[in-house]
Amino acid sequence: MIRSIIQYGKLSREQKYEVVDIFLEGFGHFMTFTKDRNALRTLFFRALNPVYTYAMVENEVVIGILGIGTNKVRPIKFDLELCIELFGGMKGKIMCKQLNGIFQSPVVKNDRDLYIDVLATAKPFRGKGVATRLLEHSFNLQGYTDYYIEVMSKNKNAKRLYEKKGFVEYKKKRVSPLALKGYGYPILMKKGR
Repeated sequence: MIRSIIQYGKLSREQKYEVVDIFLEGFGHFMTFTKDRNALRTLFFRALNPVYTYAMVENEVVIGILGIGTNKVRPIKFDLELCIELFGGMKGKIMCKQLNGIFQSPVVKNDRDLYIDVLATAKPFRGKGVATRLLEHSFNLQGYTDYYIEVMSKNKNAKRLYEKKGFVEYKKKRVSPLALKGYGYPILMKKGR
């Protein structure tokens, strides 16, 4: 069992769609603007950054994903023309602006800060060290000393993993639209070198 971590831009087309499918499996329930899975697949296929998004691959199959952000770049950016093509003129424009407002706003301040924007494992590989290895990969990237991640309060397994890897809670966002939808509230966590 050889597992390797590969940048999104170096994956085959099929593997890129596997990345998108894992992303949607883990985060698709937050994409309430459409129920059209094919539109979401097309949208995220183009939105993921080829350098700041990684896939863990085993036997040519993607089993986990990692997206990292810095104070200059985030791993997801939506294309206005594609949003309009997929969702229509007005809805596409509004949706693209809102999504980029979320996914492109700065989340860390310093050049040596790294934000773990996306971390997800394919269902059959959960609990088998995939997320741990992807986190460790992010810790080994050169030039970073402080690491940040956000987890929903109801995601106890993820929070436990992050604590095991040295993350500590530093802020809770108890007032959140996500809490109203039953996902719990966001907890911000930090780890230093």
